[in-house]
Amino acid sequence: MFSKTDVDQIVTIAKSAGEKLKQWSSEGFHVNSKNTRTDLVTDVDYMIQEYLIKEISQSFKNSAFLAEESGYEHIPKEQSYWVIDPIDGTVNFSRGIPENCISIAYVENREPVLGIIYAPFMNLFYFAQKGKGTFLNDEKVNPHWCNNFEDAMLSLGNKRGKTHLYFQALEEKVMRIRLFGTAALQIAYVSSGFLDAFISVGAHPWDVAAAHLMVKETGGKVINLNGEDADIFYPNAIYCNPYIADQLVNIVKKVDK
Repeated sequence: MFSKTDVDQIVTIAKSAGEKLKQWSSEGFHVNSKNTRTDLVTDVDYMIQEYLIKEISQSFKNSAFLAEESGYEHIPKEQSYWVIDPIDGTVNFSRGIPENCISIAYVENREPVLGIIYAPFMNLFYFAQKGKGTFLNDEKVNPHWCNNFEDAMLSLGNKRGKTHLYFQALEEKVMRIRLFGTAALQIAYVSSGFLDAFISVGAHPWDVAAAHLMVKETGGKVINLNGEDADIFYPNAIYCNPYIADQLVNIVKKVDK
C-alpha cells in the first residue's frame, strides 16, 4: 500500500508531467503514424513517457512498466507495475483540442490500486486509490447518475466499422451520445457522473487502467459485453452507472454478435 509520502510524490510527478505537456506542445512537435494512417503519435508522446518512466523509477526503485510507446507494450513479468499512457487522446492533442490527458496507474495482480488522470489543458486532475475513493481536483467524487435509461448520457470508443453500430443501437434509447476521443477521460467522466456509461471498443490497458479504478471506487460497474466483471485487459468493456447496466448490456451484446 502506498504511504502518504508515496502518494504525494506520484501526484507531484503527474502534475509536473502535465506542465511539461503544455510547455512542449507550445514549442511545436511532429505528428507521425504508427500502425495505420489514423493511429497517430507525436514527439511529445515519447517525451512525456520517457519523463514519467525516469521520474517514477527514481522515486520508486525497481519499478516495472506497461506503457503505450517505445517497447513497453508487453505485460511485465512482475506482479506489480506501473501502467502509463503519456497522452490519451493523441489525435485531439495533435489538433489542439484540449480533451487529452496523462494516465498513470499502479497495478497489483492485474488490479489497479492507484490511478491518476490529468488533463492539464482543462485543469482536471482525477485521483483514485483502492478503498479510499475517487477525487476530482481534490474534492471527493459522489456521482449523481441517472436512474432511468432514457435519461442516460453515454459515450463510445472510436473504432472504424464498429462505433456506428453502437450509435445506431442506442441513439433513440438514451438522452445523448458523445464521442470525446479519449478513453481515459471518458471513463473518468463516468466516475464523476458527467456520463452514465462509456463503451470501449478495442481499448488497451494503458487507456483504461487508471479510470477503471475510478469507476469502481465510486460504485460503478466495469463489465464485459455479456455483463460479467471485466479487468483492464478487456479491449471491449462497459464502464457504467450501475442503475442502467442490465439494460445497456441487453442492447450492446446484440451489436457485438
